[in-house]
Amino acid sequence: MLDTVIQNENLNKYLTSFEKGKVIFFEGDDTQDLFILVSGHIDIFKGKKKIVEIAEKGSLFGEMSFLLGTQRTATVKATNDVKTIRIPKRKIATFLHEFPDVAREITKLLAQRLDKTNQVLYGLKEFCDQLPDAVIATDKEGKIITWNSAAEKLYGRTWDQMSNKSVEKIYEEPKVYQKFLKEVNKKHSVKEKILRIIHPKKGTRFVSTSTTLLYDDNKKFHGILSLARDVTSVTNLEKRRRQTRYRYLNSLIVLLFLAGGAFLGHSYFSKNPLAINVENQELRNQLSKDHLFLKSTLSNHFAAKNRSKTHPIIKDFFKIHSSAETPYSGLVLLDRNKVVFDACSLKNETDVSHMLGSSYAGIEFQGSEGSIHKALSLYRTDKDYPMGRKSVEMAFEIKKGDRLFGWLIFQMDMDRLKKTYDIDEANLKQFYFKDP
Repeated sequence: MLDTVIQNENLNKYLTSFEKGKVIFFEGDDTQDLFILVSGHIDIFKGKKKIVEIAEKGSLFGEMSFLLGTQRTATVKATNDVKTIRIPKRKIATFLHEFPDVAREITKLLAQRLDKTNQVLYGLKEFCDQLPDAVIATDKEGKIITWNSAAEKLYGRTWDQMSNKSVEKIYEEPKVYQKFLKEVNKKHSVKEKILRIIHPKKGTRFVSTSTTLLYDDNKKFHGILSLARDVTSVTNLEKRRRQTRYRYLNSLIVLLFLAGGAFLGHSYFSKNPLAINVENQELRNQLSKDHLFLKSTLSNHFAAKNRSKTHPIIKDFFKIHSSAETPYSGLVLLDRNKVVFDACSLKNETDVSHMLGSSYAGIEFQGSEGSIHKALSLYRTDKDYPMGRKSVEMAFEIKKGDRLFGWLIFQMDMDRLKKTYDIDEANLKQFYFKDP
């Protein structure tokens, strides 16, 4: 530290003493003096928590406010009788002129601390680079201070291009992002908000962004942390699904109008083949969309065998679907050995734990050759059907590249399918889904 340079007797005019228990400065103070410890012990607090104690002669403290001109970031208290060299901010020019050797040592020490800080930040970036999601951290002014390799890929910009730049630059609609920030400030944390970005090569992309505010122990705002992933394919699929439904609806209206009142009154309500085909298509679209959505959100956690992550996603999936409309009665995740890894029931959430670890190995997976889905027929017992009730399920492969991790299984509500779509087990087995 500075134990050798403080032996200069000419520094005595800057000597300041503090009795045991005396607070040298409080967190949040506007004072910006710099201190060098001559003797005694000091404790440093963040809020009410002691974070460090210093007893080494020549230790420097109070430098952050001194250098940055900001309020004190911690409280410093004398543990016993303390002597310090106190360098007032307003006299820094005079001090540097009088004691150039001390100034050089202080500069060297601050440079060493900066180097250690950079090493910590580098280690943080190395850790973030291992994460599959894009990680962005900004300071309280919205300038980017962390940008991992997944962010470089997702947003099409390098860390050198984005370091200390405004995060607004990556969004296609800055006003929408500002509105999103107001929501974050109000709620402190917002999950899975879809925003549009501008990729330099790929153009407009949709990213699902989860954002939280960063505070210190005293709830002082320091910046924003965001995690994001690309959901362009799922978003476009949902858009096409809505367009498909709209086109089919218009076609039906035109056909019904041309067919006349008799056809409208009798043929449509008697489930003619055209209506059935439209309803089949609607169910296929929903299965395809839900499969892609769940696959994109579950795959990484499923591959890591992290049930604490997969189960909330499955539960949230049912929360955003009205129980009166969804064609599913439950969801099951099978590992590649066809053993139940996770499950969730819409009708009886508490009665799925017994399924964990059970096997589907003896159940025939049926369906069209080349389709990424298979239909299953099995019998399940519960309190209402102790002898077993037939269940029809749709199983979709979950792959990463060519590697099969397991299966995502939709347990179909056959009563609702019959009532809403006039679809039975045979229809489900005839469905065909291509790997997108």
